[in-house]
Amino acid sequence: MQEVGSDMSYRWSVFTALVFCTVAATGLSGQMRGLGRLDGTVVDESGAPLAGVAVKAPLMGGGAIEATTDEKGEWVVRGVGRGEWKLEFRKEGYVTVVAKVLLEREVDRVKPIKIVLKK
Repeated sequence: MQEVGSDMSYRWSVFTALVFCTVAATGLSGQMRGLGRLDGTVVDESGAPLAGVAVKAPLMGGGAIEATTDEKGEWVVRGVGRGEWKLEFRKEGYVTVVAKVLLEREVDRVKPIKIVLKK
């Protein structure tokens, strides 16, 4: 009888570990590479486009997908997976902005994101 209980305990531990790993992996999948695309523009407080703004999308486990705005203030980040992304917009002399973006499906076209940087 005691061996049956320990066998059940072992099975329960394995099942619990598998469920935890599945839930953890699902929760972290938003910061992984994929086929999605995010884009938009960055302007200053007067509405003028800002060139040279660093756009950074951190990846789970380190690294990031990065882009820089062009002379029209436009940027594109390609290769994002579905989930919540925290995009960082940074330019010297301006306050850094972190924007949360939810990409529900990689094939969906997300509306262009407009960011205003303040001095």
